[in-house]
Amino acid sequence: MRQIILLLLALSALAFQAHALPVPSMFGFVNDPQHLFSSHEKLSLIDEVSDINKRTGAQVAVLVLPSLEGENLETFATQTFNTWRLGNAQRNDGVLILVAWQDRRVRVEVGRGPESVITDALASQVIKEQMLPYFREGDLLSGLNHGLAGVDALLSGQPLPSPASASWAWVRGKLVNFSYWQGLPFLAVGLFLLVLKRKKRTVRVLFFGSLLLTPALAITSEFVSWVMPFVWLSLSVPFISIFSGLFFLWLYPQRLLAVGGSTLRDDSATWNSTSTSHLHHHSGGDSGSHSSDSSSSGDGGSSDGGGSSDSW
Repeated sequence: MRQIILLLLALSALAFQAHALPVPSMFGFVNDPQHLFSSHEKLSLIDEVSDINKRTGAQVAVLVLPSLEGENLETFATQTFNTWRLGNAQRNDGVLILVAWQDRRVRVEVGRGPESVITDALASQVIKEQMLPYFREGDLLSGLNHGLAGVDALLSGQPLPSPASASWAWVRGKLVNFSYWQGLPFLAVGLFLLVLKRKKRTVRVLFFGSLLLTPALAITSEFVSWVMPFVWLSLSVPFISIFSGLFFLWLYPQRLLAVGGSTLRDDSATWNSTSTSHLHHHSGGDSGSHSSDSSSSGDGGSSDGGGSSDSW
């Protein structure tokens, strides 16, 4: 009877091990094995983490998973930290940010070295103030960006950034859901009405203003992802202006004989000539370089479970 019980216990242990979630292999300091990020988002995170590690001398790493499949968050984070050997072997200055996105769980795991500057209380503060407001809005990338900024501040001996405003996060969530295609018809109708009313000055301001605004918005969208729909709207203004003007002239050709018709014709020619230069201006690709992220393990650090966890 005793042998049967021991055999059942051994089989249970094997079954538990078979279903246990394995620690993923480390490929650099930003790991997203299930591809929850786009390539552009991942490269931006790699740049940010590489910059923090270079500036502080620590080893900060990110792991994003859809789910822990029932695994304990704290235990799995410690296993991952020690398997990856984050941090220098002498300084033990590793930090792991682990997000289980579908489980709505996050942990900041800290090596023994930084525990004096990233205490459990401060790690909890970073999660609650910097990360959770964005995670609750469904914005994984911004939550990680702000969490990394908080960790960077603590490692650099600086005060934590101001907490994310709940009201701002609410507004931001609405902007993230903003659709370019939903806004485009309103923009087209508005511009056509301006042309119909012959508000040439307003149309000119919108036309040339968009030529200046579009590059500024495009640069901003590299850091703030929700700006991207406004880039497309701004880019659309010159082309919609041209088509609205041509449609107006086709619809009301007699207006060409009216007083000021020649001015409108000149404006239409200006729009056509300017749109070509705008096309060339906007066609440039992304030629920026990104930091290397080819590490397969840390420098020998370990963690005894210090840090903090939370959910949203």
